Amino acid sequence: MTKKNRKIQFHKDETSYLVMKDPQHFPSNEAAKARYDTHHNGEDNDEYIAYQKRIFDTFVGIYLKPGKSLDYGCGEGGVMSNFIEGLALYDLYYHPDHKVLQTTYDNIILIEIVEHFESPMTEFKRLIDLLNHGGRLIIQTQFYTDFEGIDQWWYVRDTTHVAFYHLNTFKYLCKQFGLRLIYTDMKSRVVLEKTVL
Repeated sequence: MTKKNRKIQFHKDETSYLVMKDPQHFPSNEAAKARYDTHHNGEDNDEYIAYQKRIFDTFVGIYLKPGKSLDYGCGEGGVMSNFIEGLALYDLYYHPDHKVLQTTYDNIILIEIVEHFESPMTEFKRLIDLLNHGGRLIIQTQFYTDFEGIDQWWYVRDTTHVAFYHLNTFKYLCKQFGLRLIYTDMKSRVVLEKTVL
C-alpha cells in the first residue's frame, strides 16, 4: 500500500506492516551526518546523559542479560557505556569500528536507530546473526498505529527517519528470524530474544 502527502511518499508492506519512505526521500550520508552533528549528544551534554540514564534505568538495565553487549548506532558520545561495563560501541558515523561486528553478543542495544535503517530486514538479519542463542535485541523507536495518518505524524518529519514500525512488524521479525517477543510497552519499546541457534 502506498500513501503520499505533498512532500513524501510512504510504502507499507502488508505482510510485515513495515512502512518505508520512498527511496527518493532517503538522505545522503553527508546530509544525515550533518543532521546528527546538530544533536551534540556527547559527554559534555548533561541533559542527554540524564536522558540516556533514564532509558537505562527504566528499560535497558531491566532487560539486559549478563554477558557481552553492543550499543549499535550509539551516536557521538556512546553515553550508554557510562552505565554498562565493557559495552562495545558501533556507529556508522562516530564509531565505525567494524571489528566489533566480528564477534557475537548477548545483548544488542538499538536506541532510536532502527528508524534510520534503509534496508531494515537486511539489517535485522545481520544483527540477529551477531546474537548468541538467548541473546536479546533491546529496541526503542516510536511505533506507528495508523498508516492512513502517518503523513501527519511528527516522527516522519525528521529527514533521517526512513523506516517505521508497527508492533506487528516486530511480531513478523519473530516469525522470520526465530525470535520471541519478551516485552513491549506497545508504544516505543520492545525486547526480542533469539530462540534458534
